[in-house]
Formats: sequence, structure tokens, C-alpha cells
Amino acid sequence: MTSDRRPTTVDRKTEVTEEPVPEPAWNRTEGFYRGEAPSLFWELTVCQSLADPAGPYAAALEERQPYGALVARYLRQVLGPEPPGHVVEVGGGYGTLMVGLRKAWPPGRITMVDLSPRFLAEQRRRLGDAVRLVEADALSFFRKVRGPVDLVVANEIVGDLPTVTDLRRDEVRVAARGGEADPLTRRVADRVARYGIDLSDAPEVFAFNLGAVELLEALAGKARAVFLTEHSSDVRLPERYRFLPLDAGDGYPRRVPLKDHDEYTIRFDHLEAAARALGFRVRRFHLAEVVGLRADEGIRFMARTGVTLSETAEAVCEFCHHIAEYQGLVLTEGERCEAHNPESRS
Repeated sequence: MTSDRRPTTVDRKTEVTEEPVPEPAWNRTEGFYRGEAPSLFWELTVCQSLADPAGPYAAALEERQPYGALVARYLRQVLGPEPPGHVVEVGGGYGTLMVGLRKAWPPGRITMVDLSPRFLAEQRRRLGDAVRLVEADALSFFRKVRGPVDLVVANEIVGDLPTVTDLRRDEVRVAARGGEADPLTRRVADRVARYGIDLSDAPEVFAFNLGAVELLEALAGKARAVFLTEHSSDVRLPERYRFLPLDAGDGYPRRVPLKDHDEYTIRFDHLEAAARALGFRVRRFHLAEVVGLRADEGIRFMARTGVTLSETAEAVCEFCHHIAEYQGLVLTEGERCEAHNPESRS
């Protein structure tokens, strides 16, 4: 007997397992700095590179001076010649910047705020007993400060502050318009909406320097002037330094893997927008302008080609590649900024 039933063909589709979409998460560094042996020698900081004006990296400068003295020179030009009454430096590491600044532009009082007991001990050794040392994170310290501080120094440290990673661009936009979101996305979206931060060029998944923005919030009304520098993700090179080599990127914070912790580069456009909305006047600069990087034909050739003929020239070339991505902000109260900074924008 025959059957008109056709054989059944089973179409077994290949099962595809999609990679899970990472949830927004914090990148934090407190554990590293509160640990037993934090060190800055695993990374090439501009401050430590120029700690010794007789060292090889200082050969890249027009004038060999310690980094703190170079910062003091720049701040005198921007804020006026009178030294500040009270300076607070956050994350001062080995005290290198403050040693040079105090000698070149002596403030009335100095407070050093740091997470690391080891770094605070080093700052005491180098700066002496007249300096006040506070073991605390910057946000909690400034949230408790009552009166205004004349100058806050945050040199090469805001990349250590908490960064939110693996944010979904579309989810942040929806949340900024009042839609639902997870707690971290909500915190970012609230700042995006409040400060008019532009995410039009954001990649589908990106990181946001929330800790750096929250530091500006804590400083609003508490600091008459702020000097802030860090490794930038959206560099603006001045005309004089267009020869410096830049790595291609999407302009958003990227991970910088270091010993036992990660840092993130800073999106300075976002900090600028937040600072203006918080009532600061803003002067944005490239760190090469502060330290007085040479721009002669010799250094241009080395930076462009990487060709060097001595160990000192190798150090200079390395320094050019490193400082290329460093930017900063001077934030000031309106009256002082108008008096000494005609280039600032309202």
C-alpha cells in the first residue's frame, strides 16, 4: 500500500547565541589609591616628567623650569600676579606640582586632599608641617567646604574619578527626555539634560565622565578659580602646536589600562558645557601652552618622523607624543575672569 504523505523535512536553523549587551557600569580607582603601594611611576605623567628641570624631558621646553613653576607662571598670566590666599590641591601625588608652585607663587595657605595615606605621607615629607593634609575624596571634601577657596588645583586626576562605561546612546537620549532608565543611565541623562551636553556625535556605546562633572558641581560656589588638566579625548591643538601627533579616535572617553586600575580620558566639551551651566567662566587651553613646549624645526621633525639621534632626543620625542593629548580648563568667577582673561567666553 502506498501513501500520499510526503516525507517531513525538518528545517533546523543554526542557533545563534548573541553576545550579552553589557550593562552600564562604574569604573572606579579608589581601591588602587587606598591600597598599600599606589604608584604613579607606572604611567608617564606630565608633572613627574618635568619634576626635574635638568632632566631629559625638560629638553622639550623653551625654558627649563619645574612643572609647578610653569603652572604658576601660567596662572599669574590668567588670574593676575597676586598669589592666592588659600590653595587646595586634590590628588597631589608626590607633592611635585605644589613644591614648584609654592616657591614660584607662594600662597597664604595650602591644603592637600588625597585618598592615599602613602601619598599624603610623601606630601608631608616634601611640603612640611605648615601644609594641611586631608585624607578624603575630592567630592566629599568640597561638599563639606563652607567658604570659597581661592584656587583649586586638579592636575591630571579627573581621569581617575568614576566614569560610567557601556552606556547606550539611545537609552541616554530617551532618559534625558524623561523616559525610564537604569540608575546609572539616569544619573548621566540628568546631567545631559541639565547642562545641555551634546551627544549628537556619540557612538552607539560610549563612556561618560560622570565623576568629573560631579566634581564641577561640588566646586560651584566653593572655588574662585580652578586649574584642571587631564588626558583628553577631544583635543583642540593650537595653531602653534599642530605638528603634534594625535591618535585617531571617536572623541569619547577611552580606557587607559594601567597597573591594577584603569583610567579614562576626558571629553572636555562635556566639562565645558557643565562648567558654563554651573556659572563658571571657562578658559580652555592645551597643556603645551602652559609648559612652553618648543615649536622649532628640530622638534617638529622629531615629532613628525620619530627620527632621533640621542637619548635626550628620544625623550623629547616621547614627551611630544604624550603631551599632545593633554588639555585643561581654568574656571573662574565672572568678575576675576573678566579682569584678567579677555579671551574667555561668556
